[in-house]
Amino acid sequence: MPVKPVDFEKLKHQSSNIYEITVALSRRAKEINEQLRAELEEKLAPFKMKSRNPANEAEADRVFPEQVSISVRYEKMPKPTITAIEEFLEKKYTFEYRDTREGGRKSKP
Repeated sequence: MPVKPVDFEKLKHQSSNIYEITVALSRRAKEINEQLRAELEEKLAPFKMKSRNPANEAEADRVFPEQVSISVRYEKMPKPTITAIEEFLEKKYTFEYRDTREGGRKSKP
């Protein structure tokens, strides 16, 4: 897979700190990855049940063509990091800070 360079100047529409942007992108990529993994597990669940409870011995080692096609489709999808970068460039999401000083943490007496 070729490496696609990212222009940092285009990413700086919300913050001038590239490290903040990198953290925001990585968190969004994790969210996307979790969503895709949940979808994939949901679609592959019927095949796992068939392999755990086979009707006969021949079905226990069988690879289902539908299972392979679902897996190949998910492998060909863009990586979550690329999707997160594209969404950020298109301004589909933003990030903000939680103020932990005022209400988030209790001060010690």
